[in-house]
Amino acid sequence: MIDALKGGLEGIEPPLDATDAEISAAIAEAGLLPLVMSAAHITGRLDLLRSLPRTLRPQFSGDASGSVPEGQAAAIRARVVEVVQAWRDQGCPTPYRPSAAEIREMIDVLAGKPLDARYGPLLTEELGMEGDARRFAWDRPPSAEQKARYPVLIIGAGLSGLVMGYRLKQAGIPFTIVEKNAGPGGTWFENRYPGARVDVPSHCYSFSFLRRQQWPELFSPAPVLRRYFETCVDGLGLRAHVRFGVEVVRADYDEEGRAWEAVLKSAAGEEVVRARAVVSAVGQLNRPLIPEIAGAEDYRGVQTHTSRWPEGLDVKGKRVAVIGTAATALQLIPELAEAAEQLVVFQRSPTWVFVHPDYRRKIRPGEQWAMDHLPGYADWYRVLLYNWAGDGAADTMRIDPNWKQEGSVSEANAAYRQRLTASILREINHDPALAAKVIPTYPPGVKRPNLGDGGFYRALTRENVELVTDGVERFTETGLVDGAGRHHEVDVVVYATGFRALEYLAPMEIVGRGGQRLNEFWQDDPGAYLGVTVPQFPNLFLMYGPGTNLGYNGNLFFNAECQARYISGCLRWMIEDHLDAVEVKASVYTDYGERMQAALANYTWSHGGATSWYKNKAGKVIANSPWPLVDYWEWTQAPDPADFDVAPAASHVAAARMAEATGAKG
Repeated sequence: MIDALKGGLEGIEPPLDATDAEISAAIAEAGLLPLVMSAAHITGRLDLLRSLPRTLRPQFSGDASGSVPEGQAAAIRARVVEVVQAWRDQGCPTPYRPSAAEIREMIDVLAGKPLDARYGPLLTEELGMEGDARRFAWDRPPSAEQKARYPVLIIGAGLSGLVMGYRLKQAGIPFTIVEKNAGPGGTWFENRYPGARVDVPSHCYSFSFLRRQQWPELFSPAPVLRRYFETCVDGLGLRAHVRFGVEVVRADYDEEGRAWEAVLKSAAGEEVVRARAVVSAVGQLNRPLIPEIAGAEDYRGVQTHTSRWPEGLDVKGKRVAVIGTAATALQLIPELAEAAEQLVVFQRSPTWVFVHPDYRRKIRPGEQWAMDHLPGYADWYRVLLYNWAGDGAADTMRIDPNWKQEGSVSEANAAYRQRLTASILREINHDPALAAKVIPTYPPGVKRPNLGDGGFYRALTRENVELVTDGVERFTETGLVDGAGRHHEVDVVVYATGFRALEYLAPMEIVGRGGQRLNEFWQDDPGAYLGVTVPQFPNLFLMYGPGTNLGYNGNLFFNAECQARYISGCLRWMIEDHLDAVEVKASVYTDYGERMQAALANYTWSHGGATSWYKNKAGKVIANSPWPLVDYWEWTQAPDPADFDVAPAASHVAAARMAEATGAKG
């Protein structure tokens, strides 16, 4: 069982016995910037780092070059080789821990620009050199009896549910995780379609306290991620706390008992459990959105949503239709194009795609060697992959009210559009007819940003693939009729149509104080303070709730760890101060929502050029967060008691009154 971060300066594998030739070969393959950071840990000096020419922020996820010219980069690598060889010859002495000021200097070089000073402590925490900095800790440790009064029900064993469970395990607070699927991982357990893989680099798409540096590829395929989550459940000692194959049907808040009663459903039937607090970790991307198309019930072939891909479905030699061309389809279509006899792709609107040069790249042996043996290399590489300079990416998505050029929202956005357009044209061999179909007219960033290796576009140039932009009119018994009246005979229809992302917590029925139903409280305008708490629903906490989808920086592991710290902080406060219930004030909720909408209006997601799953039916952005990561990180350090109405524990109130009365008599 893993109980603390084992990585960074403590996680290397000395003594180093590599030969000079082996060291040189490895360093030739490793990332330049993490190498320079590691050299600082080895030598205790920043002279090599300071000898770098001006670095630029990463040009893409995984870019560790700093845009240093090739000749200068080779000279720096040669110096790193000398540093590592000398360290080996000295018996690998304890690596140097830089001061806070030195860490800041290293961060700015890594980012390619001076960052907000607040990033210093955030990135120091993320580097993990002092172990698990987000570990739960009591301020006033309570008794076991006191903690036992606060059982927690966590709904979902995806990444959010697992980190929440781990923090409660550290605290010794009783908890149960219920998961509707047969295994952990949430969306990564469910999505098994051909080609499924993450579009965030794996070395940072992982828990800060459980880093697995043996990722075979920069962007992991789904089976690798499923194995990672299984490792998490067992390595963190959570399996005994998880009930798989159990779904929450309904949860009601008992105002008198100040607890939640949840109806659970499994193969064995229904049961009711009580918990002081409920944490919803159900995510957003798990309820398939399947469009209503006339005649679907008459179709005699196979219909499936990508997230419900049937085991054993083989499309080799078959005629296949895919409805949708967003993130999932980008991964699926190249695979189907190779196997199917004929593939018809139905596109409602095109999507912007960044053609990533390393999207399918395997981790080079030299990179892995550096992660395993060089102090600090893996941790600085992780931070680099987070693309913390990516707060600069907000510049490409921020709306300039004075910008008048069609198809973009600012000078930076226009330059980004040109870059994306050029890469798409390369992949389709500058075919003007195809370009007219696949290059969007709306600005980049209005919809979810996607990336891939260009295989989607190359697939569209194949003779056995047809791209249809006339929409789907109806099903027949043997295929689909498009909007132009053409009939396409197909054996398999695949819905790559996304999820009911804004139907948070559906299909569960959540009933709060005064009989208020959550779906009725929200209607078509879901919201939550910090994406976590909602008035009239005491002791209910959301993870990956409304307004927490990251639009331009970070990833969901970081967000989940922030939310888990905030929620566990609420529970710590409740237990230490003998509170039965905490409920965010309506004024705090409203003020936060207004500030969020004002900020969102400045970004491309609010642009009217296209629809997206970020928006509700009225066109209001619901899903995304406009905040820099450092803001959200600061806000979720701990709850502010002034934000909440509280209900002291009845037994504690009675004891306090008794003590007061006894004191008065004395």
